[in-house]
Amino acid sequence: MNPLFQGKIDNFCAAYSVLNALRLLFGISAFQARDILNDTLIEQAKNPEEWKKIVCHETNYNRLVNSMLAKWQETYAYTYYCPFPGINPSLDNIRFFQPEVDIDTIWEFLKNTVTLSAEAEKEVTAVFRFCRFLPRQAGPMVDHWSAISRITDTEIYLYDCSLETTGWYILHRDKFFSAPFGAIPPQRTGLQQQFTLSLAEEEFGVICPESIFMVEKKKSPFETITAAFKRKIF
Repeated sequence: MNPLFQGKIDNFCAAYSVLNALRLLFGISAFQARDILNDTLIEQAKNPEEWKKIVCHETNYNRLVNSMLAKWQETYAYTYYCPFPGINPSLDNIRFFQPEVDIDTIWEFLKNTVTLSAEAEKEVTAVFRFCRFLPRQAGPMVDHWSAISRITDTEIYLYDCSLETTGWYILHRDKFFSAPFGAIPPQRTGLQQQFTLSLAEEEFGVICPESIFMVEKKKSPFETITAAFKRKIF
């Protein structure tokens, strides 16, 4: 029997996904990350109802991620936005994925937008939620938030907080379906979902489109001029 590692039994992966996005873009230290996390948890605990949802995984964590990104964007000079905003922003049900966006649209957008090269005109990462399903099971085996370090035509490389030996740290495109697959959007009944899941013969993943937050580092004028010289524009 292995010991429990720190983070094994909590539900703070959404907060860690934001911290790791800031680490990718700005190289924040563990001490800076701890200050941000402490501030976040203290702030969320002021609302007992929301705090219970966060601790007990009774939320999709969209509001938590949005609040963290909103609070620290001036300190760390970045902008953020949701490319596929939810139809109902107040919807907090962890089993409802909105809007219905096909995986090809999601993948191509991320591939064309995420870039972490200092030589590029802009540095952009993304934080998002994905679910991992086993065949013939109604609920996800894993419901997780992470940040993206790199993406290709076929793989998303995660910059992830998990230490699970069986975790997914590279997401393979052929294992992912359109967002409604395996979920229960408002127009799909539980019976329809069970039928859909029975079609899957192996485990698969779902990227929740409304959970995708693009985080773009603001470049200072000095950085822009330096990058231009490196690209030999002048």
